[in-house]
Amino acid sequence: MTTSSIKTKTGQLFSRLFAGAVKLMSLLPLRVLHVLARMGAFLMAHVIRYRRKVVTGNLRRAFPEKNEREIRKIALDFYKHLADVTVETIRLLHIPEKTFLGRCQISDDGMQLLQPYIQEQRSFIGLLGHFGNWEWVPPVVSLNMPGHRVIPAYRPLKDKVFDGLMLKIRGRYAYDLVPKKVVGRAMVRYIRDGQPFIMGLISDQTPAPKTAYWTSFLSQDTPVFTGPEKLARSTNMPVVFVALRRRSRGHYLLHVELITNTPAELKEGEISRRFMSLLEKEIRRSPGDWLWSHRRWKHKRPQPDNEKPGEGEQHGS
Repeated sequence: MTTSSIKTKTGQLFSRLFAGAVKLMSLLPLRVLHVLARMGAFLMAHVIRYRRKVVTGNLRRAFPEKNEREIRKIALDFYKHLADVTVETIRLLHIPEKTFLGRCQISDDGMQLLQPYIQEQRSFIGLLGHFGNWEWVPPVVSLNMPGHRVIPAYRPLKDKVFDGLMLKIRGRYAYDLVPKKVVGRAMVRYIRDGQPFIMGLISDQTPAPKTAYWTSFLSQDTPVFTGPEKLARSTNMPVVFVALRRRSRGHYLLHVELITNTPAELKEGEISRRFMSLLEKEIRRSPGDWLWSHRRWKHKRPQPDNEKPGEGEQHGS
């Protein structure tokens, strides 16, 4: 047996053991998991210092008006929030439906906005960011809109064991989970099928700079994925913004806001701009509830050969 094969088998064994531990944890009530989450948050923030430089660097750039004490406070709030989201996602595997709906609802204004889509059996696209407990968005929508298929797009994990586990967790209340690379083809299939559906797209990751739409976001020149906008414009499907706001620990209320009912009529880039503007409002409202541990601003806006730095306007591609 070669060294590489030993490492592979060891890695697979570790993955299976870890997945087994997660499945056992999912049986615990949230009050117990939240105790574990506080310990996990302390370890991430003070012992492991999980991506601490990235987190504080992002916060300093996003909030230049805040002092270091305020930045540290938001960073600690983020670690607590991330730990809670982790255990709440794990619990999703076995949480009773009644218990879940007691902790997570759609706001009255949100249900009022969604009512025409329910009555008309009309499909639409939901755009969200890594804000609040984004993993709880598909189940709360699915349980409140049973006539629609909830179809979240996702990025497959490299580890097959972890990927299978996450598919099981995320698929509990979803009709289907679609890899991001084939979202377009999947939407065509669902449209032909005639059954109303909701395509859920997390749209705040960092894309390649040359293919992105650039806009101002959290005090930064920021690239935005153009894929969600292109899908909306090509299908002319309504687009809504959704954000799961934390009311108290382990309790959430889904906020829904219309981006557009007629995407094809908007100029290029407008859907992306509106989405990022709405997401920024949510983050500024509760800054610790966004995922600060990713390198959001690692790219610079490409400059055309005939344009000097600082002369360019926002553009899409």
